[in-house]
Amino acid sequence: MLGKQELIDRLTGIRSSRKSYYSELSATVEELKKKNKQLEVINRLAQIHVEKSWEEVSVYLAAQLSQIVAFDRFMLTLADQTGLLFHAAEREGESWSCRFVKRRIGANDAWTPEEFDRLLQEVTPGYYSASVGLQYQTGKIYGYLTLQNRQNKEYSREELELYQRLGEHARISIENILLFKDVSEKINLEAQLIQSAKMAALGEMAAGIAHELNSPLTAILGHVQLLMRAMKEGRHGKMLADIYQCGLRCTKIIQNLLIFSRQEEVQPETIQLSELIDDVLGLVGYQLVVSGITVRKETEQSLPSVRGSRNQIEQVIINLLLNARDAVQGKNDPEITVGTCLTRLEERLFVSVYVRDNGVGIAGEHLSQIFNPFFTTKERMKGTGLGLSVSLGIAESHGGKLLVDSRVGEYSVFSLLLPVPDHEGED
Repeated sequence: MLGKQELIDRLTGIRSSRKSYYSELSATVEELKKKNKQLEVINRLAQIHVEKSWEEVSVYLAAQLSQIVAFDRFMLTLADQTGLLFHAAEREGESWSCRFVKRRIGANDAWTPEEFDRLLQEVTPGYYSASVGLQYQTGKIYGYLTLQNRQNKEYSREELELYQRLGEHARISIENILLFKDVSEKINLEAQLIQSAKMAALGEMAAGIAHELNSPLTAILGHVQLLMRAMKEGRHGKMLADIYQCGLRCTKIIQNLLIFSRQEEVQPETIQLSELIDDVLGLVGYQLVVSGITVRKETEQSLPSVRGSRNQIEQVIINLLLNARDAVQGKNDPEITVGTCLTRLEERLFVSVYVRDNGVGIAGEHLSQIFNPFFTTKERMKGTGLGLSVSLGIAESHGGKLLVDSRVGEYSVFSLLLPVPDHEGED
């Protein structure tokens, strides 16, 4: 037998109304939470730091979008003068990482997102894509944001509209980064021109000083030779011989300084690297020794010669030696080793000039940046950040490489690899 109150509830529908009310209230609260999360993500998309790399941007966008949209992989694609560059982020446990290697294909700024999705079927087979375009105010498309899934997933109209809005907010940050990179590149180029002008002026001064020193040095050597004819034996004869040898060493240093400061285009020549290292040590070795640094030489005389600009290769080795000098400052037993060896890399034979120091080493996060122009870990006014970037450019212009291996607090090894001419060094 039903109770009186329960009978009244059933007849009036109060209980069912109460259930419906709480269900609707719960659904409304969940919807508000969902909208609030979407607003949080939209707000974060406009806060990407302008100095982030495109790989970092791709990972950041993937991490944010995954909070409100389901997908297996996110891809940021940008167009430049050479084509399309793909940066794909995939989940690794609880985080995201950029795993997809950049590829370049001819770009077409008239592609619609649907046409771009069809292209992605060829580039990333096995994935279904949903893209939105990134375009300037002029309407020109400069990139795409893409959600990819291993199974064909149909996004609802509401999800696609949300994705479009997210793309609009992400576009603002991406355009800011593009603008920052463009301005930074122009500033760096201007700074490089200023530094180049300084180096040119310094070269002219060095050449002028070298010529000024040559004249009195020639007279000194001439007079010493005349005196040596009269005093060949005894203590004075030995002292004159020492003076003469020191004069010859000064002459060699001045000759190297003149070669180093030469501004005109140098024609490639055949170079024996062990001899070139002797010349370089004659130029900067004294600076290293008086700094309390032990300098070791491990050159092999029998290595094949290479072709290149003697002046430029000297410049690279000098840069590496001076960097090594700075790295060992403060060490109890500072030591720098410069040497040569034969090495094979990517099926090509190279002569390697290596400079090893037992200095402070290079942090792992800096290894990928040390060859960038104006990047330096040295104190202010102690480095321009141009030495290694210029050295890398010289190595590549010779068909070679500049490699680094380092461990913090233990050592650094820089290796200049120069290719052996095809007619030499064959097995």
